Amino acid sequence: MAMNRRPITVLGTGVAAALAASLLAAPAQAAPSADPGLFCDLPGEELAISPIADLVVDEPVTWLSTVSGIAPTEFSGTYLGRLPNALGHDAYGNQRDLLLVELSGPVVDGSGSTLPAGVWAGASGSPVYDEDGALIGAVSYGFSGEADNVAGVTPAAAMKSIGDLPASVQVNAAGRQMVQAATGVSPGRSMTQLQPVKVENGRTGNLFEKTEKRLKQAVKGFKTVGATGRAGGVVGADAEAIPSIVPGGNIAVSYAHGALWDATVGTVTAVCGDQVWAYGHPNTGNSKFKASFHGASAARVVPSAGDSYKLIAEIGAPMGRLTDDRTAGVRGTLGETFPAVKVTTVSKVGGTSSTAVTNVTEKLDIAPVAAVQLGGDALRMLDNAWAGSATVRWSIDYTRANGRTGTLTNTDKYADDMYLPDLVGWGVAEDIAALQYNGFETVTVTGVRITADFSDQVRVARVAGFERKSGTGWKKVPAGSTVQASRGKSYDYRAVLRPAPNADGGTSYLPFTVTVPKSIKKTLKVRLTGATPLFEDGELVIGSDDGAPVRNFDQYVAALDDRSRSDRVTVTRRYTSASGANQVKTSRKTAPTVVDGGQRSFMLQVAVEKSKKRR
Repeated sequence: MAMNRRPITVLGTGVAAALAASLLAAPAQAAPSADPGLFCDLPGEELAISPIADLVVDEPVTWLSTVSGIAPTEFSGTYLGRLPNALGHDAYGNQRDLLLVELSGPVVDGSGSTLPAGVWAGASGSPVYDEDGALIGAVSYGFSGEADNVAGVTPAAAMKSIGDLPASVQVNAAGRQMVQAATGVSPGRSMTQLQPVKVENGRTGNLFEKTEKRLKQAVKGFKTVGATGRAGGVVGADAEAIPSIVPGGNIAVSYAHGALWDATVGTVTAVCGDQVWAYGHPNTGNSKFKASFHGASAARVVPSAGDSYKLIAEIGAPMGRLTDDRTAGVRGTLGETFPAVKVTTVSKVGGTSSTAVTNVTEKLDIAPVAAVQLGGDALRMLDNAWAGSATVRWSIDYTRANGRTGTLTNTDKYADDMYLPDLVGWGVAEDIAALQYNGFETVTVTGVRITADFSDQVRVARVAGFERKSGTGWKKVPAGSTVQASRGKSYDYRAVLRPAPNADGGTSYLPFTVTVPKSIKKTLKVRLTGATPLFEDGELVIGSDDGAPVRNFDQYVAALDDRSRSDRVTVTRRYTSASGANQVKTSRKTAPTVVDGGQRSFMLQVAVEKSKKRR
């Protein structure tokens, strides 16, 4: 007879809290049982594995999942059968079946005016037990795009071993007939993982994906975490630890947490000492990613015709670290968490200042988190999803392969009448990604600090013309005109910067000085060019001003430090010397606003020197 587990009645919040508190206080150091018939053999936590061969079609089952708060609820169901070797052979050549169960309960089936939810996103990992309380496995796969109460269950033995399972499992003809007979819906030729719930902050979810996409285009080799899920909840900064790490309880897996979250939420399958199993399918499938796990509270299960999901209300402080993210599920250890890189933003509007901090455990998230957190600050501080301006300063601490440390600092201005939150963090994100994927050596980013001064004014200007100092005033210089000058003399000019279309503010000026070379033959052409785009064909261009290739990391950092800026105007001077050599000199000037491209020019002309007569 299978060994009984703890009773599977509905857990009250007090019971759940007591269970989780005992896990947090002094979890036993444990591995799963060496006995193939047991999942856990720790005293008080004994859990048997239900033998697949002993399961009988139409046998009653029970399962645990959390639909509100943190207390798991017991539901009923029926075992329908198995799909032989649907999960493929393991590394030892053993056949692995997928189990089919029909789940039921008020939320699944609907009640009164409430729509049936079927098996919802966020239910993956929900433990399924046989009549003796032995663990059959975890709810993990679905078969239909409609609200459906038939689920595929990853067997407990596979989760215990964290075996290799495919993300999308091919179903043979016999298997399709079995599913269709049970559900009345044809499942097609494949079944898919039940999605976990993807959580976000405010309106940042779409911005996170857009930033990752652009960084892939901009920085060669850039990679993303790629955790996916059904959007389902908006959470704030870490709460206190939430005691939901119990079988059937909510569990969040995060790669960044705090002011900003990159996390998914599913369900705990089993706990054995300090070891935790969940999901029944992979989160990202990459065990090298550094992830924390947390308890979480649910608001409710939102029913939908084909997209039901668990709405997440709150995620707590980290309770442990993920050690395995495999195709049969995720596994972690309660207690110590991974070290985190802090991304800190200090954002100001007038005399108001606000600080936000996100703790990033997975390095691939540092760049997008920096961009999205600053974009979120723009939304918060300006309460405007479209327009505004910002002056942004950032410092990125890093450690080189030889252990030496350094800091890259930069400044830029941003302004837009439609997309400021999307734009404002891209500069710092590009710098972070460029350091991480520099192509010369391994560099570890250890901290990011950003300050931003926001304004609700859209401050964008264009070079509208020139003025030349004349006595105590200024005289207009027509664009393209030619002005007489003398060799060796310096002349004071200023560029006239007028607001671009749809921009705010008045006219501003950018002073510069032109010195006429003594060696000039006749004409000096002066051209002012507005800020040049940082991207060419979508790729971040890093190089020296003279076009020379970057040959080592030090030169690379110097080029990043001198990166293109949206408020810089390039002054170019071209002339031919008396010897016939063509000369080009450039300098950069920083404007008080963003300068929206474009160029204007004028010419200075000197008298042609007469050739000396020979005696």
